[in-house]
Amino acid sequence: CGLLCTLAAEAEEGTVVDVNKSGAVADDGKDDTAAVQAAIDALAGQAGARLVFGKGRYDFFAGRNPRSKHAAMLFRKCRGLTVEGKDTTLVFHGLTAAMQFAQCDRVTVRDLTIDWERPPFSVGTVTAAGKKSFDVKVSKEYPVKGGEPVQAFMEYDPKTRLPQRRGLDVYDQVKSTELIGPQELRLKLKRTIAVRPGMLLVLRHQVYRYNALSFRECSDVTVENVTVYTTPGMAVTGQRSKNFLLKDVQVRTRPGTNRLMSSTADATHFNSCSGEIRILDCLFEGMGDDAVNVHGMWHTVKAVVDKHTVVTGCRNGWLIPPEPGDKIEFTDPKTILPYAEGRVKSVALDRKSKVHRIEFADALPGRLKKGHVLGNVSWAPKLHISGCTVRANRARGFLVQTRHAVIEKNAFEHVTGAGIHVTTDVGHWQESIGTRDVVIRGNTFEECNYGAAMVRAPINVFAHLPGWKDVPNPGVHRSLVIEGNTIRGTDNAAIFVSATDGVTIRDNVIENCSRGRIRTSGKSATYPMNTRNAKATGKR
Repeated sequence: CGLLCTLAAEAEEGTVVDVNKSGAVADDGKDDTAAVQAAIDALAGQAGARLVFGKGRYDFFAGRNPRSKHAAMLFRKCRGLTVEGKDTTLVFHGLTAAMQFAQCDRVTVRDLTIDWERPPFSVGTVTAAGKKSFDVKVSKEYPVKGGEPVQAFMEYDPKTRLPQRRGLDVYDQVKSTELIGPQELRLKLKRTIAVRPGMLLVLRHQVYRYNALSFRECSDVTVENVTVYTTPGMAVTGQRSKNFLLKDVQVRTRPGTNRLMSSTADATHFNSCSGEIRILDCLFEGMGDDAVNVHGMWHTVKAVVDKHTVVTGCRNGWLIPPEPGDKIEFTDPKTILPYAEGRVKSVALDRKSKVHRIEFADALPGRLKKGHVLGNVSWAPKLHISGCTVRANRARGFLVQTRHAVIEKNAFEHVTGAGIHVTTDVGHWQESIGTRDVVIRGNTFEECNYGAAMVRAPINVFAHLPGWKDVPNPGVHRSLVIEGNTIRGTDNAAIFVSATDGVTIRDNVIENCSRGRIRTSGKSATYPMNTRNAKATGKR
């Protein structure tokens, strides 16, 4: 059976498959997609195998994988797999995800660098602006020909090359682009936007979807010593997966270039995961969105079928079914307070209607009705983030929407929004769950919460109802400790806490806050609201 059988035999005997033996050749500029996927296929059914890339650069072109229309490399049902490099760079061409893992157990990815030949964004300076259009001279590093989509654009400071203080941050408002001169694009807008000549902009051609490393329904994942210079989406994502360790992961702008952005969306994002997520000694720089987001999804009750069964839906029609045995909180969406618990007995999906039919082991609470929301406690993983640096990115640093979290000894520098969000909402994002036992200690925040994504504070604890309205009651979040942090330079408050029952704020150092406040809560260094059982000591 030729090459595939030879590779499979090597995997079975020595548990090592070298991609060069499958026909991949480093540094030749030719497409390695099919050859590498053949090496991956040779690992099917093998436990404890290693997929090894040699030294040098390997190229992958969109649409060339016979196993996947979406990803350059597809891994399914691997057990004990290690994917590793040796001074290796993987370079991708066009709109493609890099590596997708599905239903894999004990997976390690290490010692690799990931980049795109043509970044999914452009950098340029505005040369002219009209009522519903503007022109941009794009750097030669980003070849343009007209017709490129622009899904978002953002303003940067020409001197510091950091996101501009209270600058433009615009999504989904570009109708079309055309080439009006060498490397000069005209962007036609859906509405009037205050663009001015001289502005330095990043034009994001693609924001979401094509991630570097994606893990779905996987367990015991390690990503170590991996650098992602850019990706048309997120760098590392996990969905319905258990146990992650990220160590020495760098999502950063590429040195020696004029790039202002790394990933066009989040550096890392974990949706409906379980177990424990540990993120240690990582660098997250220049992203188009957050550094870390850990959350579940609220299930909204569409119908109460009988005494044990409900029909639920998630945001965007996503199907995120709980599993038998999962612990569920029944929650009133007017307060986001849970009033009962239940255990899942069985789940059925209606893919056409995009709903879940969930049967519970015990009778449903009498208070439950259509419109209430269900939060999956079993998919609220423990979270430990330590020794990481977040800098020069749009939006937030860490979004904590889980339970039993320790966020310690991290540095946040020039983050346009909050350094740390502790949150949940039943309105726009519908991301769960009300937090418990969160410790935020020993972190430093330098010049955070100053851009278009500005919120109430660099440490921001809150919960939202539809319409971005604040929850009026305590108790959504419980048992928080905010201690030993240093916060220097911010426009509003340094610490904002709301919708919380039980918070200790102690021994924090706050310098130069409330300097350009735009909110009532910005008048104080610390501002609690709709909160009870709060203690504040030792503030300087």
